[in-house]
Amino acid sequence: MEETKETGRMIVSRLIALLSVVSASFVQAATPLPTITPQSIPARTGDDLKASEKIPALCDSLKEAFGKYKWDLEKPCEGFNIQAERVSLEKRPLIYAEFGNPESTNRTLVLSMVHPDEITPLYLAFKIMEWTKQNQKELSDYYVVIAPFINPDGFYRKPPIRMNARGVDLNRNFATADWPARALKSWKGALHSNPRRFPGHEPNSEPETHFQRELIERVKPVKILSIHAPLNVMDYDGPSSLTLDRFPKEYVNECVKLRNRLKARSTGFFPGSLGNYSGQERGIPTITLELPTANPAKAADYWKKFQQGIRSMIEHKIDSAAQRDDKFPPVSMR
Repeated sequence: MEETKETGRMIVSRLIALLSVVSASFVQAATPLPTITPQSIPARTGDDLKASEKIPALCDSLKEAFGKYKWDLEKPCEGFNIQAERVSLEKRPLIYAEFGNPESTNRTLVLSMVHPDEITPLYLAFKIMEWTKQNQKELSDYYVVIAPFINPDGFYRKPPIRMNARGVDLNRNFATADWPARALKSWKGALHSNPRRFPGHEPNSEPETHFQRELIERVKPVKILSIHAPLNVMDYDGPSSLTLDRFPKEYVNECVKLRNRLKARSTGFFPGSLGNYSGQERGIPTITLELPTANPAKAADYWKKFQQGIRSMIEHKIDSAAQRDDKFPPVSMR
């Protein structure tokens, strides 16, 4: 009963926050944005260079967590080439795994556990890894990079929290064009300085944000899947009829085909959010899968429910992706 009440409060809180800015975000979507000049990503520190050495310990702790939740992946990291080149604030490795052909133009990036208190996305991310590995021969013309555990520090709080170790909401910390004018203002105003949604004192201030930006710039995905909970919606950020002044019509049509195939809808975006940064500004179709609840006991059911849709997204080819005027060519993470 307490979990049901908490989930209800979380849903109401997130819906209020969304409604408070949604109208402004749609107005902004119709306005041409300035040219996005990628900011430099900090060089790796000495701790970052030791990230791969920390993977076994992290995987052991994940094994323990999966056992606690009674999930059917007893050894979640086993059988995968788990990699890490950066660490979190508390020096935990920020992990990812690659699948498929790195030369393929059908490139998908999957991001999960930005908000660790949501729990269920963790299971789905590792199930996507398992499924993708099992189907590599069938899905020969694709390249998928999966980062299943974006915010490990928040997960290992007791209980897990939404923010990272510095108390920053990582889905409000990207350096979007509207961040300087709106991020802190909207946080102090419409969000009443809710600590769960603190965007940071500056954009791009967190190592976990750098990690995601680096993945985007190196993988150069033509589509991004971000997994969250518990709003029970498939959200779309990216080229649409409102952005024909910034993207070729043919490319917009290809992106809209993906949105329609997944039955996703645009619910608005926030200063510093991934959907704003990658979908609105960079023109990469970004799908946010909001699972119905954060209840770990429901995770396996959600995988069964959404598996086909996730597969459809990975398989979907955006033929006009080359027309997006990318600033960076695709680069293999290997």
